[in-house]
Amino acid sequence: MEDFHYKEYTEEESRIYNKAMDEIIAALEDGMAFHAACDTVSVDDTELKRFIVDDVLKVIIAHHHYKNGLSLEDVAAALKVSIEIIHKANDEMIEDISRTATEVFKTTNPDMPFGNA
Repeated sequence: MEDFHYKEYTEEESRIYNKAMDEIIAALEDGMAFHAACDTVSVDDTELKRFIVDDVLKVIIAHHHYKNGLSLEDVAAALKVSIEIIHKANDEMIEDISRTATEVFKTTNPDMPFGNA
């Protein structure tokens, strides 16, 4: 699994991020394919746009697969993307959740052993 890059957003970046997420999700709800929906938003910062695209895909997977019970294959078909893209994003999302849970545990339980020690 490749390394993740966590970004702290400025107030302006947060505004751009939230607006773009809303616009992409609205385009998807209107039946647009994932990549086409992502292309509808204009974000000058290419790194920020990459984070937005990655995050919106994970939000859609979480909503449709984990909340509504659609298979990952059905999510891929609905978004008109390959199942490999969906699996990669899902794996990254699960890894991110695992890392976050580990860090929270370590922070809230500093004297407890962790892992297979």
